[in-house]
Amino acid sequence: MEARIKRSDPQSENVPLVVDLDGTLLRTDLLLESALRLIKQKPWLILFMPLWLLRGRAYLKRKIFQRVQIDVSLLPPNEELLAWLRDEKSRGRRLILATASDYEQACSVAEPFGLFDTVLGSDGQRNLKGPEKLKTIVDVCGEAFDYAGNSRADLAIWRGCRQAILVNASRGVERSARRAGNVFRVFPPAFTGFRDALRAMRFYQWVKNLLLFVPAITSHTIFDGSILSNGTLAFFAFGFAASAAYILNDLLDLEEDRRHSTKKQRPFASGRTFIGSGIVLGVASLAASAVIASLVSGTFVSALITYLILTSLYSLLLKRFLVIDVLVLALLYTLRVIAGHLATGIPFSFWLLSFAFFLSLSLAFAKRAADLIQHRHDNQKVLPGRGYVTTDLDPVCIAGMCSGFLSSLVLALYINSDSVQLLYRRPALLWGLQPILLYYVTRLWMICRRGELTDDPLLYTVSAPSTYGAAFLAIVVLLAATFDFRVFWP
Repeated sequence: MEARIKRSDPQSENVPLVVDLDGTLLRTDLLLESALRLIKQKPWLILFMPLWLLRGRAYLKRKIFQRVQIDVSLLPPNEELLAWLRDEKSRGRRLILATASDYEQACSVAEPFGLFDTVLGSDGQRNLKGPEKLKTIVDVCGEAFDYAGNSRADLAIWRGCRQAILVNASRGVERSARRAGNVFRVFPPAFTGFRDALRAMRFYQWVKNLLLFVPAITSHTIFDGSILSNGTLAFFAFGFAASAAYILNDLLDLEEDRRHSTKKQRPFASGRTFIGSGIVLGVASLAASAVIASLVSGTFVSALITYLILTSLYSLLLKRFLVIDVLVLALLYTLRVIAGHLATGIPFSFWLLSFAFFLSLSLAFAKRAADLIQHRHDNQKVLPGRGYVTTDLDPVCIAGMCSGFLSSLVLALYINSDSVQLLYRRPALLWGLQPILLYYVTRLWMICRRGELTDDPLLYTVSAPSTYGAAFLAIVVLLAATFDFRVFWP
């Protein structure tokens, strides 16, 4: 399908310049973006996608486009290529956008640029890719044209054009394209590839999985060989599962992240990493998690599956709902402690799970409060993709502080319980943990209210120097309560 957006200079004798869209003009793929958007908004339609695909890729693209809208103003362009195209346009050159993406969607992307005289795209029946795209271009432009593309599917078009312009092409594609001897210009890859894809896995978030060792630490069995080995396997299984969940969340939140002042720099949102790479890496992470989890125990696998289901529901639906989102986040933290029990076979502790939940709930509220403060600073009244408005900040902070203080109450009740007598020689010394915990909770919320808290309070905690001082004091208190150091001196 073809349409004219703007007339070119009829006197110009320049050879038309044909430009690909996905991965070339844009540092993303419209089909993948649209499919992910559809899955997020209407996840049940994923069942229909294989049926649409049976009628061809062009039909699939049309059906997806009809059901989802993307804010094209947020799509990441290739700025270097765009500057060159504007220069070519100023010289009076005819520019044509030719893409395998759906024609209607391609038009909506092309119009804001104001550069293209003609748009060519898939029409629901023909998939404009490879030889089919070449045939259509020749029908519109004749035999003489230049072509800017990026993928192996463009090799046939480069062989049939006057001059080939390579944009974001891999080394293998570039080598194949140069054999034709008509490469005019090469724009280096804008995609940073595997390195940034690994960044999307957020290995630094794996620090949360240290919660898996908490049951072993609190039961004084951390140095048991089988418990330590199972705990370590569980740590890596949860790590890869969490990385897959983070990748999924980033892929589903592309538009929301691009509206955020800092999240727009994430690998997928910024276009530094191709969406397809994220999908492959996410599947690989899930596979690694499944293999490692199978080495632990069946009950641990069930906890991991529960985590994956819950975090997927959070990404697709639950994070949109007021308060429910923070409850789910707190449960995801606590689920790591539960998984630690299941991986090691240590009996569940009411006190530990209660303490973990309330402290996790405080952290979850702090995370949401940090988002609200940031958006209020950006003069936004609504938190995109969430059920909050910036005026909710005060009740969110109150709820978060109360949750933190409730964890302190649980700790006090535990210290005064019969259970503590079996594990500690001097249980009374555990009261030294109270001021440390209260210091941590109070300081966290003061930092949050100042707007100095990052969007993840647990990571902020790990990076804050004061944390290490508090942790050192807590270890001293625990050791003093556990061991009789009088054996070391007369």
